[in-house]
Amino acid sequence: MEIIELSEFRDEEGLISLENRVRGTIQLGFSWWGEMQAQETITRKLQSVLDDDHLLLLNAPLVGTDVLAPMMLFSPQGVRLLYPSTVRGTFRAQDDQWMTYSSRNREFKPKKPNLQFRALAFARGLLRYFESQGFPLPELEAVLLFTNPQTHVDSASPQARIVLADAFDHFASNMLQGEAIMDQEDIHMLVDSVLNPKLPEPEEEPQFDEEGQEIFESEALRPREERQDLKSAKRFGGFTRRQLIVLAVLGVFQLILMLSIAFIVLGDVIF
Repeated sequence: MEIIELSEFRDEEGLISLENRVRGTIQLGFSWWGEMQAQETITRKLQSVLDDDHLLLLNAPLVGTDVLAPMMLFSPQGVRLLYPSTVRGTFRAQDDQWMTYSSRNREFKPKKPNLQFRALAFARGLLRYFESQGFPLPELEAVLLFTNPQTHVDSASPQARIVLADAFDHFASNMLQGEAIMDQEDIHMLVDSVLNPKLPEPEEEPQFDEEGQEIFESEALRPREERQDLKSAKRFGGFTRRQLIVLAVLGVFQLILMLSIAFIVLGDVIF
């Protein structure tokens, strides 16, 4: 299986340095690091089963959108959006809902964030993206993969495909048995539309009449939608409040680590 990694936080060897880990956490949130580790686990599992006819695209930014697709699997059997998760617990995926089991009330209750809805939203966004690039795919499967072996999901007619930690090999093997609907040329065209997308046509420069007035098309102008201006985040020394909190937590963690090492060294000297 060919692998293309596009994350700005991984080096040429596929590793994430401490500095990049801090940057990634600040920019993408506390769950980012766990998701990157989940990607590694899933990639190893799939690579052991899938051959060179398959291509895995990781952390691909889609031009013209704010979407960063975590994992896209291109195969002769179609295109799949893989959404990795490290959550632990007992859940239920019913239609497009996502629920967690409450041992206190002994029932399932809606859970946020809705992981199934996230996977489906990614898949629908990718469908629209490929269509904008001139490749209207008939479908694009959303797959929700869990890397924690202590996670159980009760699947009651889910809209996304659910794959648990002990079923990665089965998922890949089952996919190989599916009917091939694309050849390698199709796959590389789709991948190239992500790596080298078609950019929108540049807007025409305004034209002016003899009196310096801008000339508009004869079609009636549509009313402009109004919206409230977004308030900019408060910054302290160039950092937002969230970034300062992340740096403080990491600083405390590193201080505890250094103190632990110091106690161990001093203990060995004293005793």
